Amino acid sequence: MIPTGVGGGVQEIEARERAERETQRLQEELKKAVKASVKEVGTLRKELAVTVPGKVITSHLEYNFDELRQDAFVPGFRKGHAPLQLIQKRYGSDVRNSLKTSIIVQSFFAAMEQHQLDALGDPLFRVSVDDTEKLLSIDEAGAHVKLPDAGDFEYVCEVEVKPKFELPELTGIPIRTPDVESTDDDVEKFILRQRKIRGRYEPLVDAPAGEPDDQVIADVTLKVDDAVVKSEENVQLGVRATRLDGVPLPTLGDVLKGVRAGDERGVECEIPADYERPDLRGKKGRFEFKVQELKRLAPMPLEAFVAQVGAESEAQLRQYVRDDLASERDRLVLRAKKEQVLQHLLDHVPIDLPSDFSARMTDRAVVRRIIELSQSGVPDGEIDARIDALRTSAGEETARELRLEFIFEKVAEKLGVSVTDEEVNSEIARIARLYHRRFDRVRDDLARRGLLPQLAEQIRQDKCVDILLSDAKEVEAEAPAEGRKKPQARTPKEEKE
Repeated sequence: MIPTGVGGGVQEIEARERAERETQRLQEELKKAVKASVKEVGTLRKELAVTVPGKVITSHLEYNFDELRQDAFVPGFRKGHAPLQLIQKRYGSDVRNSLKTSIIVQSFFAAMEQHQLDALGDPLFRVSVDDTEKLLSIDEAGAHVKLPDAGDFEYVCEVEVKPKFELPELTGIPIRTPDVESTDDDVEKFILRQRKIRGRYEPLVDAPAGEPDDQVIADVTLKVDDAVVKSEENVQLGVRATRLDGVPLPTLGDVLKGVRAGDERGVECEIPADYERPDLRGKKGRFEFKVQELKRLAPMPLEAFVAQVGAESEAQLRQYVRDDLASERDRLVLRAKKEQVLQHLLDHVPIDLPSDFSARMTDRAVVRRIIELSQSGVPDGEIDARIDALRTSAGEETARELRLEFIFEKVAEKLGVSVTDEEVNSEIARIARLYHRRFDRVRDDLARRGLLPQLAEQIRQDKCVDILLSDAKEVEAEAPAEGRKKPQARTPKEEKE
C-alpha cells in the first residue's frame, strides 16, 4: 500500500521514467531508420536532407496517445477509459507538436552520427515563409513545419561543423629561449594600467566624446523600411566600431566622434543573414542615437596610487615596478616559449575556415579573447575596445582564435587532459586578485556572461601547452642582427597582443 500523500509523487516518477524510456527508444530507432544525405554548402558548412520513415512516426504517435489515454481526465469517462478517437481529437495537436520537436532533434543527431559530423552549434532549418525560402532556428521553424498525416517526414537543414584534421607530432617542438628586457616604457604602461583598473568613469561635461574608451549613453532605435524594429533607452556605447544587437556597425566610431549630450546621430547598416528576425535578414536598416550622457575613464590619480602601494614617491614607485618586472623575467621567458608552441601548432595544422565568419563563429572567438584578457588583468574598458574590434573585423585574429580552439580540443583529447572545479575556482581567485575584487563577484559575473565553460577550456589549453613545453626541444636562439633591438618584455599584467 502506498502511504497517504506519496502516491502523486510516485506516479510522477513513474511517468518521468516512462518518458525517458520512450525517448531512448526513439533515439535507437532513428539511428537505424533515418536516411540522410550531406552536401557541402560552404567551408565548414553542411546541408543535410533528412528523411524519417512514416512507420517510426506512427509507432510513437500511438504510444503517446495510449500513454495520454491512461492519465487524461475526460468529462463523462472514468480515468483511462475515454475512447482513443476522442483523446486524439482533443489532444492530437499538442501530442503531434511535442513529438515533432523530439523527432527533429533526435533525427538530426542521428544523421550527424551517421556521417560522423561534429556540429559547432544548432542547425538552421530550411522552410517556406510567405512563399520565401528561409533558414530558421528550430524554435522559429516549428511554426512552419508539421508531421505528415501519413508517409515519411522530410526536412532540410544547414549546420556549421568542426573541421577534420590530423595533429602533427606533439613531442620535440623546437623552442628558443628569447632574450627579454623591460624598458622605461614597460614601467609606464604597467603603472597606467593599474591606475585604470582603480579608476572610474566620470561625467564628461565640457568636452565632446572623442576617445575610444569614452562612454556614450544614448537612446537607440533600429529602423528598417522606416518602421521601428527595436528601441532601447540608455544603451552604453564606445566611440568605436562595434556590433549592436547582432548588427555590425564598422563606422560607428566616426559617427559618434565629437558628440555632446543632446545630439542625435544615425548610421546606415545591413541586417546580417543570421539576425534574430528572419523577415529582416539582408535588408538595409538604420540605427538612430539620441545622446543622453557622456562619460570618460579617469585613472586613479598618480599621487593616490603611489600612496596606495606604499611608495614614498613617484620615483620609488617606478623603481618598485622596475624591480618587479626584472624579477618577472623567468615568467616572461616562459610566456614567450608558450607562444612559440601555439605558433608551431598553427603553422603545422592547416584548417580551412570560411572567408566570412558567421556571428556564431565570431562569438566563439570573442569569448576566448575575453577570458585571455581577463586572465592578464586588462582593464574592463580596454577589454571592451578590443572585443568590439574583434567583432567587427572578423579577420586574422578571429581565425587564429578559432584554429586554436579546434586544435586544442583535439590535443586535450589525445593527451587526456581535463579540468577540475577546483582548478577553475583557483583561476577565478587569481583573476579576482588582479582586479582587486571579491571572488564571489567575479565568479557570478563570469557565470552571468556565460564565460565559465570558456575559462575551463582556457585552463585546459594552458595545461596542454605546459605538457608540450615539457616535451619540447630547446634550440639555439638566433643572434640578433647588428643594430636590432632585443625583444622587450611585456608587463606582468599585459596580455598577449
